[in-house]
Amino acid sequence: MKTLNDYSSVEECYTINKMSGSGPFFLCFCLAYILCSSSAWEVKMPRNIKGLLGSCLVIPCSYDYYQYPPKRPDRVVWYQYVSRGYPIVSDNWNRNDVLDIFKGRTSVYTSSHHRTCSLLIKRVTLADHSQKLYPWVDPENVGWRTYPFYDTTVTVEVVGTADPPVIEIFGNKVVGQSVTVQCSVYHTCPTYPPSLRLNIPLRNERLTHSPLSDGRSKTMVTTTLFIEKEYQTVECYVQHRGGRSASASKTLTSQCSISGLTVSSASYEFLEGDQSTVTCSVSYTCYRNIPTLTWNYGNMPASSDTSKLSGGAQWRTVSTLTFTASANDNGRSLICYARFPGGQTKEASVTLRVKRNILNLGWSFTAPATITGLKGSCLIIPCKFLYKNSQPNNLKVIWYLYQRNKYPAVFNQGESVISKFHGRTSLTGSVTEKNCSLKIERLDMSHNRDRLYPWMDKNPIDSYRTIDHTFFDSSTKLIVSEHAPEPQLGIIGILKVGEQGTVSCSVRHTCFSAPPTLTLKDLPGTNQNMDTLVSEGIWERKIIRTWTVKEEHESVSCAVNYPAGQSAEKSIPLTAECSISPLNISSTSDEFLEGYDSKVTCTALYTCHKNTPTLTWNYGSVAASANTEKVPGETQWRTVSMLSFKSSPSDNGRSVTCFAKFKGGQTQEVSISLRVKRNILNRGWSFNAPSTIIGLKGSCLIIPCKFSYKNSQPNDLQVMWYLYQINGFPAVFNQGGSVISKFDGRTSLIGSVVEQNCSLKIERLEMSHNHDRLYPWIDKNSITSYHTVGHSFYDGSTELSVSEHAPEPELNIIGTPRVGEQGTVSCSVRHACISAPPTVTLNGIPGKDQIMDTLVSDGIWERTVERFWEVKKSTRV
Repeated sequence: MKTLNDYSSVEECYTINKMSGSGPFFLCFCLAYILCSSSAWEVKMPRNIKGLLGSCLVIPCSYDYYQYPPKRPDRVVWYQYVSRGYPIVSDNWNRNDVLDIFKGRTSVYTSSHHRTCSLLIKRVTLADHSQKLYPWVDPENVGWRTYPFYDTTVTVEVVGTADPPVIEIFGNKVVGQSVTVQCSVYHTCPTYPPSLRLNIPLRNERLTHSPLSDGRSKTMVTTTLFIEKEYQTVECYVQHRGGRSASASKTLTSQCSISGLTVSSASYEFLEGDQSTVTCSVSYTCYRNIPTLTWNYGNMPASSDTSKLSGGAQWRTVSTLTFTASANDNGRSLICYARFPGGQTKEASVTLRVKRNILNLGWSFTAPATITGLKGSCLIIPCKFLYKNSQPNNLKVIWYLYQRNKYPAVFNQGESVISKFHGRTSLTGSVTEKNCSLKIERLDMSHNRDRLYPWMDKNPIDSYRTIDHTFFDSSTKLIVSEHAPEPQLGIIGILKVGEQGTVSCSVRHTCFSAPPTLTLKDLPGTNQNMDTLVSEGIWERKIIRTWTVKEEHESVSCAVNYPAGQSAEKSIPLTAECSISPLNISSTSDEFLEGYDSKVTCTALYTCHKNTPTLTWNYGSVAASANTEKVPGETQWRTVSMLSFKSSPSDNGRSVTCFAKFKGGQTQEVSISLRVKRNILNRGWSFNAPSTIIGLKGSCLIIPCKFSYKNSQPNDLQVMWYLYQINGFPAVFNQGGSVISKFDGRTSLIGSVVEQNCSLKIERLEMSHNHDRLYPWIDKNSITSYHTVGHSFYDGSTELSVSEHAPEPELNIIGTPRVGEQGTVSCSVRHACISAPPTVTLNGIPGKDQIMDTLVSDGIWERTVERFWEVKKSTRV
């Protein structure tokens, strides 16, 4: 009898005993129980695993044993689980024995140290779906009695759609701050993990790959996002090996923040009565939070401006207040209020420190801190004063030289002054007009750096308490120079040869009563002189010269001379632009006649002779002439090239191009398209007919037509008329031939071909003829026997204008009828049918009629009836 060890598997034991009819089925169950419960081996791997179509699949596998160690722990073979046999899925020793559906796509990860048996399937296909697989460690040495590996299997599920990635955001979601963004995806292909891509800028990004306990792997990208907007969408895209992809998005809603309100000024000390600028600013992260900024001094002007700060996610609104302080404002608060659209409010303030003007005596003055004058010249220190209350009647203005604890006068009407200013100072303004300006003549170098200040009071300065007051701060410093300043010489605008140029020369001075003189050299023209007060005590003398710029004008100089003898001069180069007009091309006619001489002219106009161009043509083989001359009465030069050639039919539509290459390197070109008119299809004849003719419905009409032949006229000539159409040549008159129906039986040729008369008569005009265009053909052959492509019969056609209403006759009395004398009256009407003219009847007066028919224009006749009668007292015609 067989023992349990004689069977290779539980299945073999069961099958053999069943077929033989023996009954030791219990042996099979016992064997199975033993193998399952007392194995010294263990294999760990998932029971089921998903694989993405086209990607790879790694089935994680590990094993362990407590007895019977393998001889080759790095030898692992994977099999397909079937009822009988051992189909190989992966075998590194016997690659040719691998199943076809797995061949070349599988490999095993093994390690004798870590006891791994993982299987890699490259390029997962639909054939892998529902496959049930298992590994076998060291199959040559470890038998099923040691461990039945086929009892631990994994089933593969193939999916065709990639799972979307998962987006997670960590941190405080506040505009202007940063959060951490993570995008992760779960997969079963750690060997070739998928790629992740975010739609946001990556900062400090990290990419990690982590195995999970359920057989999957996790690939994750982590980055830092700086929040710039209140609402922002984060998108993540995953791309798997094999091309499968998926995406996910998450909307990030962030909070808006508002920073503190601040009030600032260039100086926190304000001068009484002077304007100062104070700003109030607030920053915030969301544009919708633009605040309204107001001040507690609402009667003073303020402006507001909002802008985005660079390099961040912040906006800033600034209100600028133009503040004029008074003495009562000292110690008060200047407050700025901010009200935001959401209802939030903020405020900020500064305490006002107001500085009183000049000793707080009730008056103040303004004068420049520094003023510069020229040795030997004069100088005026401009000065204005103001009394807070009523101005005293006996007011006196005195000027002092600043010295510590001393008050030497430099101007004191009727009183003595220090020697170096004696006889040099005077008051130029009127005290009534609150003008305290001081004039100093014959400036000396001893006056240099002196500081002067005024005093406006009925009492002198030394009669008041002046401790704690500094006159230095309100004084004017004299700067005396020995050398004349160089004039300012400049060009206004851009100089262009041939156009008006403007140059200005100016110098600033302090002596309006004896200003310097300015002289412009090297340029023609007349001067425009101006004297302007540019700042307190500083005048500007300026001369402006306008002239026509020429090529030879290369520089200009300006000299300044002062009454004391100082002088200075400055020169600058004149770099004028040379302009070039667009190249012009013209011809003697818009159309060129085949075989006749044609001329095309190319003209280049330019302002500088140094830019004389070379003119060439694309018809290089044809003779061309060129000539350069100065345009009479202008500052322009002209180069003209004339091209002469005989045009041929092949020239029609071609471009004649003129090329200009100027010496300065500039190039231009201009073209004209040739329209070559063929001599009536090259048949040597031409005709004349009106472009339009008017007829009356039901009447007849004659289109007058004359033709001529360039050479001798053929004997077998025939005349035909056609209706103009874009395609086709329908005949309206064809002697002995067919014509289109609406002209059938209505047309005839009048006149003699011998007399070169091709006039056409149309009878019984219909409204269907209105706007038809007709043209003749004079040849021995019909028009259809010639090549007509490229010829327009429309240009030589006659348009029919058919009217339904007869024109009114024109009634005229000739001369001035007198009672008892003979009078003449005429009645006339125009028509187009001389063979059947209208009947004209005069009623109302007796007499004899005279009938006349006159050709007034091409195809238009006038019938006139004149009647002579004896004029009576009252006659109505």
